[in-house]
Amino acid sequence: MTPRRFLFALLCLAVALPACAPPPPECGRAEVFCAGLVTSFGAIGEGVNREAWLGVQDALAAGWLDHADYIESVDGRDYEKNIAFFAERGYDVIISVGAALRKETAAAALTYPRLFFVGVEQEPAETLPNLVGLVFHEERGGFLAGALAGWITQSGRVAAVCEAKSIESMRRYCEGFRAGARAAQPRLYVEVVYHNGPSDNPSRDVEWGRATALALVQRGADVLFAVGNPMADAALEAAAGENAYVIGAESDAYERLKGARPRLVSSAVNHIRDGVRDLMRAAGAGSFPSGEYFGAVGLAPFHEFERWMPQTIVERLQQLQRDLENGSLWLDVPYHSR
Repeated sequence: MTPRRFLFALLCLAVALPACAPPPPECGRAEVFCAGLVTSFGAIGEGVNREAWLGVQDALAAGWLDHADYIESVDGRDYEKNIAFFAERGYDVIISVGAALRKETAAAALTYPRLFFVGVEQEPAETLPNLVGLVFHEERGGFLAGALAGWITQSGRVAAVCEAKSIESMRRYCEGFRAGARAAQPRLYVEVVYHNGPSDNPSRDVEWGRATALALVQRGADVLFAVGNPMADAALEAAAGENAYVIGAESDAYERLKGARPRLVSSAVNHIRDGVRDLMRAAGAGSFPSGEYFGAVGLAPFHEFERWMPQTIVERLQQLQRDLENGSLWLDVPYHSR
């Protein structure tokens, strides 16, 4: 860290500024195109935050952006001011990561109509020309994960540990998993458990995730799918510790779950990096979309399972993905349940 960066970091800590980064190069100037990214929780180097920030870095490398910064939110009460920090300094594009920021992102888009706003994994709360939600058909990724689970299980029982069903993306992931597992083996026993406890933030209820995963494995499930980090990571680690095969979601769990790697088969992933990169290019080119912008989904690499994964399963999964993308395979999992 340079002396300037170190002194600025100390200043940030001293006065509780929402962003600890050097002052940007006059982002309010028309010839300087800037992007600011705000997380809902977690570090910039983890999970969906990491993928979104990599997409921004790709846009910088391609010359579509001149400058970019990020803010790691530590409290939901800071969402509005963290977004405003970039907006008031003339950043051209503001990316907010996570469904928890949905309302604040839409409100900011109304307040700052000349700026572009990208809500990652957010179904837009308002239909506005300067607001786009980078969303995904999670049911398709869940379906692929379920089919994979159905083809590798040895006990005939597979399971999923899921964040609250009221969260649309979680419902799509897990009902897609249920459908995929049953498509692979119609007589398969599939158990899907949603968080329904008193927690205000079920994704952080790691104790529930761990306990639920262990209970499912004890009931005979030898493949476990989990979604809703960090709760999901706790569930995957617990199941892997009991020698169950595990499948992650949202981003490649292999990057963050080192202890579970020997039992981690794959992950159902949203290609956030590609989606963010493409939206940065569109913003700079004057072709920014609005409403819902669907990114691609798929399965992460098999990593340590690459050597032994039967080619027949690989080919079946590839065909399923093609069928899902071209519409020849229709899932009875509505994108919106309401």
